[in-house]
Amino acid sequence: MRPPSSPRDLRILRAILGAYLAAAVVIAVQRTILSRENNFYIFRAAWAHLRSGADLYAAYPQLHSDYFKYSPTFAFLFAPFAVLPPTAGYALWAAVSAFAVWYGVTQVLPPRAAIVALAIAALGVVGDLQRAQSNTVVTGLMILSWAWLERDRQVSAATAVAAGAFVKLFPLAAGMGALLHRRWLRFCLILVVVIVVGAALPLVATSAEALRHQYASWYAIESADAVPQGRYGTAAAGLYAGLMGLVRAWFGVDWPHWPMQLAGLAILLLPLVHRARYAERAFRVQLLGSLLVFCVLFNHQAESPSYSIAMTGASLWFAAAAPARWRTALVVACYAMVNLGSTDLMPKALAQAYYVPYMLKTVMLVPLWIVMQLELHGVIANPGASELAEMDEPDVGRAETVAHGG
Repeated sequence: MRPPSSPRDLRILRAILGAYLAAAVVIAVQRTILSRENNFYIFRAAWAHLRSGADLYAAYPQLHSDYFKYSPTFAFLFAPFAVLPPTAGYALWAAVSAFAVWYGVTQVLPPRAAIVALAIAALGVVGDLQRAQSNTVVTGLMILSWAWLERDRQVSAATAVAAGAFVKLFPLAAGMGALLHRRWLRFCLILVVVIVVGAALPLVATSAEALRHQYASWYAIESADAVPQGRYGTAAAGLYAGLMGLVRAWFGVDWPHWPMQLAGLAILLLPLVHRARYAERAFRVQLLGSLLVFCVLFNHQAESPSYSIAMTGASLWFAAAAPARWRTALVVACYAMVNLGSTDLMPKALAQAYYVPYMLKTVMLVPLWIVMQLELHGVIANPGASELAEMDEPDVGRAETVAHGG
């Protein structure tokens, strides 16, 4: 049984939540009154366009630069934030996103470990909120899907996976967490139903014919949105493209993305062969951490704010094992390179000459992910397994793990 949480740990967790929410409000003021964050106004305008039947994916230079590239369902779900005045809407969007990460982490880790993970993830979360990006909320939904699978709440887990996928497609990968539990085929069927229902949700605000045109337009813009590789490493807040961008920057190759992505997917899934380890909570949490790093490392459209997803994965991995000097050194190096390197602490001359062109933001994620795989395969011992196993109690515990077929 898990020992009771100490009042001190719970106070610290509440303080972290307060800091996350306070940051959301401050950032909203900063990015709507003192400056203008374009991404938020893209999302905000999408709801009005959906409701009026205007093409979501057309250019609206009088409202914002760039294009809306998310699903019609995301435009519908953004309505609560869009109908409010800009500062209030931004604050609510940022607060919901930050809360999703906080709540997800506190559900998959015991309090003391959650404190560590949330502290490590904080700077990446704040950076994402400053751009009004969706990476934080997507990360929270992916973590929550695993937390709810631990409790055998399959409908809730499927809803979290589908909601993430309506924002960005890659959160569908979080569905692999169902393979660690019984009745995973049932989960797959539930997920299909939830996706179908979610895809039809915009019918509440628009006609069937208009929605059909929206989906056709979305498909067209996504098909045409192949990122020119020449744009990799040209802007500090721009495209880093994960491992594919790193290879291109260092070796000058223009390989297609899919072979490297397919290899990465195979490596990600390979630990699932260790069926006897499914009962270890540390194994399950660290597989989730590996998944979050994978979603950035093998994403050819990963932008600088997207790396908050990977750093949240790193924080889960670190918090799910007992302290060790080499783990601390690896996480500190990742934190410095990924997070601090993107701040004003990095001299502008060094950023322009090396950090951005050579994709140094990606470099430390490579050894981190390799170490994650070695741990998942048992090559490197994980002494944190026994501590996390204490969470497996009836009222908080995971769903019964796979003993035979789904």
